[in-house]
Amino acid sequence: MKALTDLIKRFQRGYSDVVGVDVGSALTKAVRLRTVNHTPTVVAVDLVSGVTMPDAATGPVTPVVLPKSMRARYVAVSYSGPGALVKLLTFPVHSEKSTDTQVNELMGLAESPEYRVAYEVVSQNRAETRALAVAMPDVATSRLCALFPSGTPAPCSIEIAGLASMTAFERGPGRQHAEDAVAVIDFGSTGSTVAFYNKRTLALIRKFDVGMASILKKVQETLGVDAEVAMGILADGSFDISQALHQTLESFLQQFVISRDFVERRENCHVVRLYACGAPGALKSWAQEVQSASGLEPVFWNPFEGLPVSSGAIPDALKGQESQFASALGAAWAVLRQD
Repeated sequence: MKALTDLIKRFQRGYSDVVGVDVGSALTKAVRLRTVNHTPTVVAVDLVSGVTMPDAATGPVTPVVLPKSMRARYVAVSYSGPGALVKLLTFPVHSEKSTDTQVNELMGLAESPEYRVAYEVVSQNRAETRALAVAMPDVATSRLCALFPSGTPAPCSIEIAGLASMTAFERGPGRQHAEDAVAVIDFGSTGSTVAFYNKRTLALIRKFDVGMASILKKVQETLGVDAEVAMGILADGSFDISQALHQTLESFLQQFVISRDFVERRENCHVVRLYACGAPGALKSWAQEVQSASGLEPVFWNPFEGLPVSSGAIPDALKGQESQFASALGAAWAVLRQD
């Protein structure tokens, strides 16, 4: 009997070697985590070239070829493509409807076979339940799996990129704020995710269709330059683009401030800090606009800080750009076995 029990435990073991791959429209980021002496350890970090976003519903998907250092047993994919939904839902504890039914109804999907839906309860009291719910088009999940069609790494998880970044935050700097209210913004290439936490519990989350690409397009239109030159202008600040930035981000910043005020009133708290991660090219200019609108100075956090990192895991060329790997790290971290 003991031999059978040991055999069952062997097959029930969790993941101990996972590469998180954040499939982006501009860059694809990869972070490999491995359990070393019962501790999640960063063993490789890099950008992966030649990955095409599998947005189209038809046509072949080109498999991802990872460098040898990234070939873990499993891959956790994060993705910020169109159609993905994220909502923090509130519904009564006592109801004739099942939790599954309430989540589907509040997501506005009913029993739609076109979406994959998942949710997790984040808080509950005697009257109501709060659940973080996500939905992704089924065609997108299938095509993301097709990026890794055979062999290793084998797909084990698909997650919305902004939420994966929040996982990295919760297990990183979020631990420092057991009694505080804080905000987090993942500023991506084509979209951004904003989350508010009060005493380490998620209080609000929103997804916006504004990101690095929006800023680049506006700078190109304003100055009449191509994408490469626009990126250089954003990086070195050689031109005054404050008006273009303001026009691009105005609605987003208004919604951020409204969301902050709403959380502070409902939760009876005060947001004391704003953390930021994501696309590095626009973060400096973007940060100035955020601080001007909200009074909060963004703190660009290093998602690897506090984690064991193997020697040489982070290439010298990427040092100082660690914040863009929050989503890839969070995707891997969420599924890695932890004893």
